[in-house]
Amino acid sequence: SGPGETFWQYRDYTQNDPASSIDWRQSARSPRRYFVRETEWETAATVRLWCGTAESLHYSSGAQPTKFWRAAVLSTALALLLTKAGEKIGALPSAGPGSSGQRAVMTFAEQLLLAPDEAGDNLPPLCPPNTTQAVYISDFHVPTEALVKRLREIAAAGIPVHFIQIADPAEESFPFTGRHVFQSPKGHGAKLLGDAAAVSADYRRIREAHFGVMEDTCRQFGMSFLRHRTDHPGAGILAQAHNVISGQVS
Repeated sequence: SGPGETFWQYRDYTQNDPASSIDWRQSARSPRRYFVRETEWETAATVRLWCGTAESLHYSSGAQPTKFWRAAVLSTALALLLTKAGEKIGALPSAGPGSSGQRAVMTFAEQLLLAPDEAGDNLPPLCPPNTTQAVYISDFHVPTEALVKRLREIAAAGIPVHFIQIADPAEESFPFTGRHVFQSPKGHGAKLLGDAAAVSADYRRIREAHFGVMEDTCRQFGMSFLRHRTDHPGAGILAQAHNVISGQVS
């Protein structure tokens, strides 16, 4: 379905549809049912957006925003830019139809803020129909093998997919020294290190190896991979992401 002029099908009216979209002639033939007249897709695309909600995303160091807040703002800003360009948006893993306009953006943002925290990032597969592109935004703090397996499954859908990795500056530099207690953002666990500086080099090596594998896998399957730190302005990564989705850069 889309903004074309050629009739495609009738479907049941949903609460996300404006009342003006109801076809009253067709609805009059079926008591207690309302139908929307859909036309064939001609110009608009459906871009599916996913923002992780893992507990690790609620970490922040210093005066930086949490990774989840930056990811949520970026997701919503992308949704707004896409709908202003005439595209349809939809959330993952919802299989509902894509929507357009400001109402679609508000619905997406509300669902995002109400989403429950997850134990880990369970990247949803690409199953919704009429999806032309997808964007995954998270810190991707999951075991490397499990992440690569899901990336391969996502790539099998055969559509353009873009990944945006959000990081806190302390996660990359690991500036900790001496005796240090590392606690989960919401207090669900803690680990004591007697000499944090002693593991700094190994930590950075393992971290970069993890994201190196992710980047290589994305490149192998023609998927884009962008990285962003919360101590950098959000406008830069927003412009990068929008350009990649729009096909202005490879």
